[in-house]
Amino acid sequence: MDFAISPATAQDAAAIAALLKSAFTEFEALYTPEAFAATVLSPAAIFTRLAEGPLWIARCKSLPIGAVGALRSPDSVLVRGMAVAPSARGLGAGKLLLDQVEHFARQEGVSTLALYTTNFLDRAICLYRASGFAFTGDKANPHGTELLRMVKVLTL
Repeated sequence: MDFAISPATAQDAAAIAALLKSAFTEFEALYTPEAFAATVLSPAAIFTRLAEGPLWIARCKSLPIGAVGALRSPDSVLVRGMAVAPSARGLGAGKLLLDQVEHFARQEGVSTLALYTTNFLDRAICLYRASGFAFTGDKANPHGTELLRMVKVLTL
């Protein structure tokens, strides 16, 4: 399948919000309502994310099939809002989106990529592990659904 990954813009906010909803709806019952709302962002929250760091959108035949964001901190880049449409899972878009964030992190000169996931996102965890991420043992619970931290050390 042919994908194109490009930087997201404000005009993509509604499409990214819809993509997040389609990607996570099947897991909604496993999240607290607050955690689901923090995961499935509104277009307004996407605008805020765009101001905080880059977002990329993957398209196939001009249709949005995936998205991811990055947040730079002093010593790492956080992978945020990773989502692939259910109809596009397993086709490689997720890997390409992660590669995009890693490229950004290398350009920024950081040595660590980090992300948070939940224990029930099995397919995502498989992708993250295959991409070199490992669990740290650190956990967070900002909205009542436990988040597990994974990191990838980059060789610069």
